[in-house]
Amino acid sequence: MTASVLRVVAFSFAFTTLAALAQAQQQPIAYSHKKHIALGLQCLDCHSMADIGPAATIPSVTKCLLCHQMIAADKPEIKKMADYAAKGHEIPWQRVYGFEPQALVKFNHAAHLRAKVQCATCHGDMTQAETAQKLVNHNMGTCLTCHRQKGASQDCATCHY
Repeated sequence: MTASVLRVVAFSFAFTTLAALAQAQQQPIAYSHKKHIALGLQCLDCHSMADIGPAATIPSVTKCLLCHQMIAADKPEIKKMADYAAKGHEIPWQRVYGFEPQALVKFNHAAHLRAKVQCATCHGDMTQAETAQKLVNHNMGTCLTCHRQKGASQDCATCHY
């Protein structure tokens, strides 16, 4: 097998492995994208680095508490969040999307946003997501199909180390 075929196999395996883990893991706080989006929040309001760097980032507990010190502060899930902050700990969110290191993927959110790729293209309709969960299963074929449709580079080095 050539090195590129091995990378494809590793990439597909990494997606499958990560998808299985993401589906099985419980989040430490019951966060509803649906409720927050219904209030008018946009993806970049919380995932603030997505338009300027490779990672979308998960917001810090401090960022969450910018609103939740006043809003719904008496709710049990918000109290859990405040407890993490009081102890000086970040919320140990379980990552839902990402790439295993063996996939050798270098995904860049900012490049996709500059190309006008909507968040829902890769993450699904978060307006209906009651919990942080994986709504779209990816493999290299889904990425390549999108690259073909958008006229983006299909060179292996565009996405892989």
